[in-house]
Amino acid sequence: MSLVPSSYGPLLRTPTVARALGTSLLARVGQPAGALAVTLLVIQRTGSYAAVGVVAATWVIGVGVGSLFWSRLVDGGRSARAVLVGTAAGNAAGLVALVTVRTGSALALTGLTLAAALFTPPAVPVVRALWPVVLTEPDARASMYSLEATVQELIFIVGPSLAGAAAAVASPSAAVLLAGVLAVVGAVSFAATPGLERIGSSERPPVRPGALVPLVPLFAAGFLLLCGLSWVEVGVVGAAGTAGDTAATGALFAVWSAGSLVGGLLGGARPARRGPGRRLLLLLAAVAGGHALLAVYPGLVALGALLVLAGGLVAPALAGIYTLVGEVAPAGAVAQTFAGLAVAFLGGSATGSALAGLVVQAHGPGTAFLLGAVPPALAAVLVGLTIARSVAVPRPAG
Repeated sequence: MSLVPSSYGPLLRTPTVARALGTSLLARVGQPAGALAVTLLVIQRTGSYAAVGVVAATWVIGVGVGSLFWSRLVDGGRSARAVLVGTAAGNAAGLVALVTVRTGSALALTGLTLAAALFTPPAVPVVRALWPVVLTEPDARASMYSLEATVQELIFIVGPSLAGAAAAVASPSAAVLLAGVLAVVGAVSFAATPGLERIGSSERPPVRPGALVPLVPLFAAGFLLLCGLSWVEVGVVGAAGTAGDTAATGALFAVWSAGSLVGGLLGGARPARRGPGRRLLLLLAAVAGGHALLAVYPGLVALGALLVLAGGLVAPALAGIYTLVGEVAPAGAVAQTFAGLAVAFLGGSATGSALAGLVVQAHGPGTAFLLGAVPPALAAVLVGLTIARSVAVPRPAG
């Protein structure tokens, strides 16, 4: 049996879809590269992991707020190409400012980081708005959500690896500048993709609050999942720093994402026999167990091996959330719905990063890994309660 589900084949043989997927991934590489590069720059200039946590949280908040704003412009009829290229230019300018303004002030670095993050190109909302345009069949879109959740792990392998290598060979400042170049090159490539002109309409009505109510549990589960992942992310930075090998951070992130990539391919090859909701419940519980296991790492090599195992659950869990959100998304508002999910993801990531930075500073990375098991465990409980409510039926009068 192939590791890649057979439903992916027709998608990849569709020129527009293959190009959109590839160029949208390229447009996203700059985001994780920039996140790590900025983190390494803050460590170099401040030496404070608490400052790292705050700046990392600021980065994801800026990306989330910017993504929601830019995606609304696209949905409202603004040119997706103009938005992608314009935001990439703003993002690169902000990263250049981070390098050229020589300061060790955590407050100043936070402000400069926010300015750069707000202009992160909204590649994810734009490409999610493109799928309903080029893929009219619901099953095809569901397959694409699964495929995208898996292959997007490549950006978390390539981006941090490039940033980590640039920091090791040259400096954290060089890594930040490289992230700016990646943002521009990726956004321009994606902007040239056919079909983007068909996205958005000035006549599209806004999403009514009532239509989003069924999405609240899924948004909350996404928030909690990303919160737990951020605890691990900051914990990895702390583990590498504690071992005196900060440059190893990029490699550790890469193997974590590689495990997620393999897990996504394996998970995609197996259909959810008992439904996507129950499968998501089990995956979230397993993610919690994997994070708790990281707390007992004896060294960086062992941590890398454990990250592969824990990472193998990430893409399948994300794919489960994407699939359920795609099923519940209000008609004609898929882009806005996924932008809202992205905000939930990034809000969870920001919360986890800020809290984990304080914990790593005070108690070390092992404690951060252990506490990182709590949010996905809560997400599993939430999904379980939602499933229980959805299957509950009134008993007939006896």
